[in-house]
Amino acid sequence: MAVFFDLNRKSRIPLYVQLVTQAREMIARGALKAGDRLPANRELARQLNVNRNTVITAYSELEADGLIESHVGRGTFITAVAENRRKADAPTKTAPSPVMWSTLMISTQRDRWLGSLLGSQQPRNTISLAHGLPQAELFPLDDFRRSVDRVLRKEGRELLQLGLSGGYFPLQEYLSSHMAMAGIKAAPEEILITNGCQQSLDLIRRVFIDSGDEVAIENPTYPGAISVFCCANARFVGVPVGDAGMDLDALEDILSQRRPKLIYTIPTYHNPTGARMDMAARRRLLDIAIKYRVPIIEDDIYSELHYEGPLHPSLKAMDQHGVVISINSFSKIGFPGLRVGWIVAPRVVIEQLNIAKQNADLHASLLSQAAIHEFSRRGLLAKHVRKVRRAYRERRDAMLEALKRYLPEEATWSKPSGGMAIWVRLPEQINTSEILLHAAERGVTFSPGEHFYSSRPQFNMMRLCFSIASPEVIEEGIRRLGSVIKERLVSLKRQRAMRAPEAMRALV
Repeated sequence: MAVFFDLNRKSRIPLYVQLVTQAREMIARGALKAGDRLPANRELARQLNVNRNTVITAYSELEADGLIESHVGRGTFITAVAENRRKADAPTKTAPSPVMWSTLMISTQRDRWLGSLLGSQQPRNTISLAHGLPQAELFPLDDFRRSVDRVLRKEGRELLQLGLSGGYFPLQEYLSSHMAMAGIKAAPEEILITNGCQQSLDLIRRVFIDSGDEVAIENPTYPGAISVFCCANARFVGVPVGDAGMDLDALEDILSQRRPKLIYTIPTYHNPTGARMDMAARRRLLDIAIKYRVPIIEDDIYSELHYEGPLHPSLKAMDQHGVVISINSFSKIGFPGLRVGWIVAPRVVIEQLNIAKQNADLHASLLSQAAIHEFSRRGLLAKHVRKVRRAYRERRDAMLEALKRYLPEEATWSKPSGGMAIWVRLPEQINTSEILLHAAERGVTFSPGEHFYSSRPQFNMMRLCFSIASPEVIEEGIRRLGSVIKERLVSLKRQRAMRAPEAMRALV
């Protein structure tokens, strides 16, 4: 049957996401029924004049949702599962709403992957290399429980009441003194406590970015930053990231022609590539920001997870002119569930961010702030950080060894000196979203690289996180993943060999 898709090439929503969304809508309203055949990916790519990988990725996501099935030699079909699921999930029949909700809401398609990553549930025996999170088994629960008990006994009634939006002042004082040891001069009043780095980014966007303003953002980068700065109504420009971090020649070329309001960067153990800017690059980035008068947002969340090599000061520590806004959090070194982060910036900036925070949520949890302050001031956080550094370094080394042992020789990868992940490049003909589907069947998952790009995604990249699995589990996960990749390469070579005689006959 004929299937009609209407792609908006001017939209910031990726074409494959538009395909998935429209297919789901057609299935939901019955325009596509169980048993209906979809065009082959090559055929549909030709009809829509898009890259074949766009259709492959869309079909892969629909298949992962159980909405379609592909059969070699027969084609791709809408499944009965979709129809049955719709009937099973149908709510009790009510009167139709006079409100057309879908026409009123702004699209949040860019945020879907981030939400599904955080909320995904996987089979019990699945090895996850997808999440850049601390391993829960390493949490010092007894020490932290005692810290909570102490602050509740000491000031429980105050902590359970509304407080100041700027944060729990003893925590601000602690952070001020702790950062001073790392070369960052910031008074407690120049520190705003937030509900983690994600809220920090959102508050910065609210204060600085108006309609028509533009942000220079690394490409690839943290998907949470993409969801904030590259939303439907935003304007942005991607700056390439290489082995040494942000391409500063490209950045300066952009700033000489355009006027972005902010520069967003992760200079230390960049997510997802693991790159770290050297000292010369850090100085040059600061000089560029000063020359063009564009503030830098430094995401410094991974800097404490340092395993080897020289320690570089943060951009904020090197900043002599007040052009850097630094964001950080306890999520990677401590406990993500506490949702305690902070912003360091000139006082005039903090005052405006504080107003935005008041409008958003009044303040972050006082109990969480007081508990992590108590835990930190007693030296328990420093002790925990030393422990996780040893554990994560061992796991990084185990993953690097396993990659050498099990991945095909065509693959290359980063060798980070810190952080939580390794960035892997596969041959260009491989789509890692497609590999993920087959890897999940073997009980191992990872993050496809395309989700880290604000524009021009590379479909052959993937991020492998080593922080939440033991060395033995990491090796087994890479072994399974390597077998899937090698099988796919063999299949592609076989397909090319089969097409070669056909091409020769066509020439004759």
